[in-house]
Parts: sequence; structure tokens; C-alpha cells
Amino acid sequence: MDRLAKYLYLFHTIIMIVIGVGGWLVVHHIFPQMKFNGYAIVPTFFYLMGLIFIWRFKIAPFHNSGHIVNIYMLLKMIKTFASFIVIAIYWLIHTTYIKNFAIVFAIYYILSIIWETLMYLRMEKYMKREFEQNRHPEEREHIVE
Repeated sequence: MDRLAKYLYLFHTIIMIVIGVGGWLVVHHIFPQMKFNGYAIVPTFFYLMGLIFIWRFKIAPFHNSGHIVNIYMLLKMIKTFASFIVIAIYWLIHTTYIKNFAIVFAIYYILSIIWETLMYLRMEKYMKREFEQNRHPEEREHIVE
């Protein structure tokens, strides 16, 4: 799991840097009317949430798939509530740019859901493969032809 976690940490960092810089360039050059103060808050928030997501799955017991699903759902709920809190705090500080902030935040949220789902699927495949490799040959399912 350590090798997979290192891969996911690295890939997550690269993805968030590319999306962060690319998103800023799009907002800055293509949609200048969408500019707002504190753009770095958005990619930083989703980067930190992704790190927590990977770390939590790294320490989870992978032999209990029900527990893994519960962790996934719990992390989604925490991310949703944390997102509302970040948007509310931004709204209190910068009331004039809240619409722009919320739109960009929603786009990042959708991209992060897609990315986290792909990470979750990758972890599930890894866990199933590890579980199958650790079973006795008699316990493995065989296809009868």
C-alpha cells in the first residue's frame, strides 16, 4: 500500500499543480471578468482534502470492504461541509466576489470528485489484488470450463 500511496501522493500533487495553474490561466486570460481575490485558496483546499483522502485510505484496514465504503462516504461528507464553511468564510470576507469564487469552487469540486473516485477505484483494485494474492489456492475461485 505504501507504493500505491506514494504514487497517489505524487500524482495528486502534479494534478493539482496543473489544474491550479491551468485554472488560473483560464480565469486570468480567457475569463477576466471571473477574477477574484484569493484564487490560491481554492486549489489549496482541494489539494489538502486530497492528501487527507489518500492518507486515510492508506491507514484503513483493506480486508473490510464495508469499512472502506464507510470511510469514503464519511470523507465525502466532511469535504462537503468543509466546502460550505470555506465558501461562507469567503463570503463574509469578500462579499463582492462571492459569485465568481463559488463558480470556480464548484468547478474544482466537480473535478475533485472525479479524481477522488478514480483514486478510490484504484485503491479498491489494489486491495482486491492483495486479498487474492494472500488467499490459499484452495480458497480462490476457479473458472470451470
